[in-house]
Amino acid sequence: MNVKNTIKKLLKENGYKCNADGRRFIADKVGTLEPRKLDEAKWLPVLKYAEQIGGCRPGEKYTYANAQGFLSAARVTSLYNLPADMVNPVLVCFSGMMTAHLCAFEIIRFYAKQHDELLPLLAIGKGGNKGLYETVFNREQGIMVGSEYNAYLNALEYLAPSKYVRANERVCKDIDTAGNFDELYLFAKETGRSEVTYILCSGNFSYDKRLLAEFLLKASAPEFKDVKINFVLAHCPIITNLKVVDGHLSETMLGYIAASLGPLMKDTVTFDGSSSSENPERYLMPGVDEADWSVFKELISEFSNMGWPNYAELLYGTPHEEAVLDIILSDLHARGSFTKDSYDEGLVEDLETYRQFIGKYKGGENLACFFDYLQTTTDVPFFL
Repeated sequence: MNVKNTIKKLLKENGYKCNADGRRFIADKVGTLEPRKLDEAKWLPVLKYAEQIGGCRPGEKYTYANAQGFLSAARVTSLYNLPADMVNPVLVCFSGMMTAHLCAFEIIRFYAKQHDELLPLLAIGKGGNKGLYETVFNREQGIMVGSEYNAYLNALEYLAPSKYVRANERVCKDIDTAGNFDELYLFAKETGRSEVTYILCSGNFSYDKRLLAEFLLKASAPEFKDVKINFVLAHCPIITNLKVVDGHLSETMLGYIAASLGPLMKDTVTFDGSSSSENPERYLMPGVDEADWSVFKELISEFSNMGWPNYAELLYGTPHEEAVLDIILSDLHARGSFTKDSYDEGLVEDLETYRQFIGKYKGGENLACFFDYLQTTTDVPFFL
C-alpha cells in the first residue's frame, strides 16, 4: 500500500480530523515526507502575486468603524518611514514567521534615527504549540522554545538589551487572530493607555490584508470602547535570502502564504456592511474579490500545511475528504523540511549576518547606550 492510500485509510479511521491532534495522529503513524523540490522560476511570480493580493502597499489607508462610534483609518507604511503623529506607539512583533524579529529591529533602529525615540516593543504569539512545530517548541533549550512570542524575544536578545526586549513581556494566551487582538487590548488596558497606536510587524509579505480584514472588524466591538486602538501596518518585503526555513522558498514559507490568502474570501462583510455570511469574520478587502484565484490553486490546495481544508473547498470546489488529504500531505512534507535544531541554526546564522551588517551592540543593559547605538548603526536598510 502506498503512502497516500495508507493516509486515506488512517483518515477514515480517525474521522478525517484535520486539527493539530488529527495531524499528529497521521504523522505518528506515517512519519514525515521529504520536502518537495521547489522551482524558483515557477514560484517567485506566485510570491509576487501573493504580495499584490495579500499584502498592502505603503501609503494605503483603510477606513473602518471603531468601538468609539466613529471612523478610524489604518495606515500602511514600509519598515522605514513610520509616521511621526502616532499616539502612544507600540511596535508589535508577531505572526509566527521567523523573519518578523529582523523586520521589527529594522523598524526600531530607523525609528530611533528618524524620530529620536526608542519604540516600546511587544511580542505576542501563541502560548501553546502549533501542531506542526510541536517538537520545536516543546523543549527547554534553544531560541524557539515555549511559544512564538518567546522565540521572538529570545532572538531579539541577540540584538538588544534584555531590559528593553522583555520590558513588556506578557504570557500570551491567543490562539488565533482574534486572540491576538484581545492581547493588544488587554496590554493597553493593563498599562493604563486609553489610546494606543499599534505598529503591526508580521514578517510576512502576504499577511497584511488578512490581518487588517480581521482586526479592523473586531475593532468595532463595544467591549473595546474604553481603549482607542489605532493601527499602522508596516509592510514587510518578500524575503527569500535567509537561512531560517521561513526565510527562503520552502514548504513552510508556502504554508504561511497559503494560510494568509486562504481565508480572505471566507465569511466576509464589505466595509459598508453588506454580507452573505450569517457570521462575518472579516472585511472583504479591496482587490481580493477581483483576484485571479487560479494562480493560487496549487499553493492553497497542496501547500496549506498551516491552513484548513475549507479554503480549497470554498475557492476551488474541492470535495472535503480530498481537501483534508491534501492538507495532511502538505503537513507531512513540511515536517520533513526542518528539525528542532535546524530552526535554531538558521535563526542564529541570520542573526549573525544581521549583526555583521549593522554592527554588534556591546553596551550591556544601559538603554541610553542602546539608543545611541541604534542612531549610529548604518543608514542602509537591511531589506532593500
